[in-house]
Amino acid sequence: MIICASRRTDIPAFHSEWLMNRVRDGYALVRNPVAKNVVYKIDLSPRNVDLLMLMSKDPRPMIPLIDELEERGMNLGFQVTITPYGRDMEPGVPDKADVAEAFRTISERIGKEKMVWRYDPVILNDKLDVRYHQRKFEVLCRELAGYTERCVFSFVEIHGKLEKHRSSGMLREISEDEAEALGSAFSDAAECSGIKLSLCCSEYDLSKYGIASEGCISKEHMKALNVPYEELQAPIRDRCLCVRNIDIGEYDTCGHDCIYCYANRNTDKIRKQRTYDPNSRMLFGDVRGNDTVVEPASGKNLKITEF
Repeated sequence: MIICASRRTDIPAFHSEWLMNRVRDGYALVRNPVAKNVVYKIDLSPRNVDLLMLMSKDPRPMIPLIDELEERGMNLGFQVTITPYGRDMEPGVPDKADVAEAFRTISERIGKEKMVWRYDPVILNDKLDVRYHQRKFEVLCRELAGYTERCVFSFVEIHGKLEKHRSSGMLREISEDEAEALGSAFSDAAECSGIKLSLCCSEYDLSKYGIASEGCISKEHMKALNVPYEELQAPIRDRCLCVRNIDIGEYDTCGHDCIYCYANRNTDKIRKQRTYDPNSRMLFGDVRGNDTVVEPASGKNLKITEF
C-alpha cells in the first residue's frame, strides 16, 4: 500500500509530531472527506506500507525524524514543492532557499531517486510571464541538479473559490501557446540538469518536448523504485494518472495559506477554531458515536468500542 501524506494538507510542515505518533502506534484514523460518518483505520505498520510519500512545501521538520522512520523499516519518498512566488501568493511558505537546502539534505539521506521536485502550479499574470518562469526554473534546476531525477509541474486551474483572484488579475488561465513556450523552455533546462520532466493533470500535450503526462504518484516512478502499485479504477480528479494510494491528511489544516490552494476550504477564523492534538488518532477530532469505522484493505466494519 502507498500512503500519501498528503494532498489535503502539509503534514511534514505542520503535523510531523502527529505523523510520528501514528507510525509508532501503527495506525491512523482518517475521516472520509465526503461521507463524514465513515472513518478509515489505516494500517501504518512497515509490513503494510510499501511507500510513505511525504508531500510538503517545508519538509524541514521531518529531517530529524528520518532516522527513526527508516529504523522502523519505513520506505520513504518525498515530493517537495518549490515555486518562485512571493508572500502575496504563498503567505506562509518559508524562504525558498531554506526549502531547497532542506531538499538537498534529505536527498543526501535517502537518495535522489526518492526525491521529486514539484513546480506546481505554474501561474501567469501581468508580472509573472513566460520569461519569468523560464529564468526561475533554470535557477532551480541548477540548485537541485544531482539531488533529484524528477520534476512534476502543472498549470493553475481556476476553480470556484479562485474566481476572485481572476477578477483581481493575480490568476488567469494559461493559453495553449503559453503552455507550449513553457514546455519548450522547461524541457531544455531540465535536460541540462539531468532531470526528467512530467506534466500533471493538464489538457495540453507537451510530449514533443519530451514531457510525459504522468501522475504525481506515477506508475513510472513506482516501477523505478520497485514499489508495488495498483491502477486507480476511478481518477482522483480529471486527467489524474496517479496509482492507487491512501491519503491520511485532512482538509482545512494547512498553514501555508497559498491563494491558489484547493485544500483550505473554510475561512481562517473557522480553521483557527479547530483544536490540533498531536496525540490524537485522527489529525483533527476523533471518532463520534454515529461513525462507522472501516478497515479499507479488508472492507471490515469495526465496532467503535474496539477503539
